[in-house]
Amino acid sequence: MNASRGLATRLCALALLTASGGLLASACADNESSLFVRMRMARSGDCTVSCSPGEAFWTEDAIDAAYVGSHSATILVGNQIVERGDSDVLRTETSRVQLYEAEVRVSDMEGNAVNEGYVVPINGVVDPGTSSDAGYNCTEVLLLDGATMDSLRVQAAELRRDVEVVTTMVLRGRTLGGQEVETAEWSYPVRVCFGCSRCVDTIPPICCSDSSSEDCKDQEDVEGSCPGARGIQDCRNLGQTCAEHIAEFGL
Repeated sequence: MNASRGLATRLCALALLTASGGLLASACADNESSLFVRMRMARSGDCTVSCSPGEAFWTEDAIDAAYVGSHSATILVGNQIVERGDSDVLRTETSRVQLYEAEVRVSDMEGNAVNEGYVVPINGVVDPGTSSDAGYNCTEVLLLDGATMDSLRVQAAELRRDVEVVTTMVLRGRTLGGQEVETAEWSYPVRVCFGCSRCVDTIPPICCSDSSSEDCKDQEDVEGSCPGARGIQDCRNLGQTCAEHIAEFGL
């Protein structure tokens, strides 16, 4: 009788261990679906962003490495963890996710590594989902750091054409209840050129570096582009003529 009871106890313990292992495996599997990247948000005419899945988005960035030293993008992040708070029993909401870091690597179109990857801090709180709808918020992610941009600038100058790369990111966060969550890998293409944008010098050119001159006070502003899109460059933002700026790279 005691032997039978001991066997039953051991079998129950094994069953519980197996079940708990399954639950743990399920939790790990669900980890990448709880938090996810939805899209790269577009910037409107005044370069502002609205953080909603119904707003405009971009499917590719195009930048001129002659005028930027690194490149970031506004990423929309979704949270599918359901609400846990209940005011009737004074239970606080623990399913909000505080974003804290992004792991980014860059590769060429054939999948070859362009850099060794890097981890950068991010911020933002993503509210929990309600029913079948996820909660959303934006965060700014460094797609190309300075070292990567330096490398791509040289390549683009030597090839005299766009260099196409893919940035792949994993975003990490922590719920207010202390649970670690991360997104699945999400990839986004970026095209990098060198000196392909139109750059405008003032007339007279001295106004590029000294806009306080009497001859420069009626100069019209040049409308630039938002980060992630190529556009016209104003020499006054460079502090020198366009040719002088490009020549400084020695490429």
